[in-house]
Amino acid sequence: MADLAVTAAASSGNGSRSRRLTHYPGRGQRWRQLGLAVLVTIILYYQLYTVGGVSPLLAVQLHMSFMFLVLMIAITNLIGAFGSLTAGLADRVGRVNIVVWGMLVVGLLNTFLVPAMPERWTLAVALCVVGFIEGMLLVATPALVRDFSPQVGRAEAMGLWNVGPVAGSLIVAIVAAATLQHFGNTWTSQFRISGIVGLITFVIALIGMKELAPELRDQLMVEARDSALAEARAQGGFKANLERPFQQLMKADVVWPAIGSGTLLLLYFTLVGFGPILYVTAFHMNTSEANAVAAWAWGVNVVVSLFVGLLFDWTGVRKPWMIVGGVLTLIFELILLASLGHQISFGALALLMGVMSGSFGVAMIGFYAGYTETVESRNPALVATGLAVWGWIVRIMAFLSFVITPLIVTSVTVLLEGQTKTAAFQQAVVQVNGEWRTWLWICVIGTVFFMWTATLHRGPWSMRRARELRSEHDARVAAELVKLQHQPT
Repeated sequence: MADLAVTAAASSGNGSRSRRLTHYPGRGQRWRQLGLAVLVTIILYYQLYTVGGVSPLLAVQLHMSFMFLVLMIAITNLIGAFGSLTAGLADRVGRVNIVVWGMLVVGLLNTFLVPAMPERWTLAVALCVVGFIEGMLLVATPALVRDFSPQVGRAEAMGLWNVGPVAGSLIVAIVAAATLQHFGNTWTSQFRISGIVGLITFVIALIGMKELAPELRDQLMVEARDSALAEARAQGGFKANLERPFQQLMKADVVWPAIGSGTLLLLYFTLVGFGPILYVTAFHMNTSEANAVAAWAWGVNVVVSLFVGLLFDWTGVRKPWMIVGGVLTLIFELILLASLGHQISFGALALLMGVMSGSFGVAMIGFYAGYTETVESRNPALVATGLAVWGWIVRIMAFLSFVITPLIVTSVTVLLEGQTKTAAFQQAVVQVNGEWRTWLWICVIGTVFFMWTATLHRGPWSMRRARELRSEHDARVAAELVKLQHQPT
């Protein structure tokens, strides 16, 4: 047995080394690796968010109250927060092994373990394990995207990564709407489907994923042509400063924007975890209609994510776009607030949620690009650590939001039980809109706070200053490259 363990460890180490790229890849290979990272992210979040798509069914089939459901998701996010902190090790051990083997574990859990849970408590435990792995991959996958995307092109790459969580939500809605009735409206069917898809994705990632060698990924890359300097430094024995990584990044321009993104994400957490419940209880949709509204909302966000990053990279600025996205999100949040308690058609609700989701995407893509570049300005070797700080804060914010939600929206459990002839049900119908309105006002405050923290990011406000900074950087790179080339070997 000891020999087998040694052999397995050696094989794992050799596999890790064989995945490393010692030369900065060309555009084609970079985009293939970005595509793999995005695919893994999409399927990971599809598996994680499956619980949101079947939340009304869990209430009935496992006798799960709204309070229990919300607290279960809250604790899952709390566990995920510490998974994110653990993934800060990716700056030392690399990203790919965390991603590949994490996908295997989640796929096995969703396919076999989660559907076998006979009651709500054991289901909660299984989902907490999924949440821990998700917390790790929340850090490792955007770190991979950063590694393969110089700052000129970062917003486009992060837009693609942003497709992952959003497309995961979209797939949940589409699959649930298409298959729930076929499988007798059973919640277990959705977990099995997502788990099988996850295992297929694991095989693809195992075969195809690569990562940069540490001496390359630990350096700043503003443009792809900086690779000549990065490789010259690497050959000269480049060593990054990895001492006390979290202390290096406990700065206002790192921590406050991470908190601000968490407050903006209050709206996202609400729609991912309880979107169908909101549409069912506040707008009287059935489960299939509610999932269809969610599908339209996430579909618009995916389209925005695919294209808006090109505009951000063309302008060379991040902070103004965060503000624009925040203002638009705020406007549509207020329209949603005004719509509560009024009759609204399926098409109108789908349109409203779509434009809100797209506006939210504009803000977050600007954030992802700006945040990784701010961390790079502190220490480019600590991007995973910076993302671990962000992931921990975001998951703590998610935990708090899911704890507070059921304390405010207390009428949902009565409505989901469907006892329409009781006095309690009639009272809940009257109260639920006011309760959702209170929670959505908290989301509005979170959006305003995000816009303030956006100003703390490093980086220019104007296109002119962005061009000047790039020219200065190019001059420094050229000078250092000439110096290295003339050093005696």
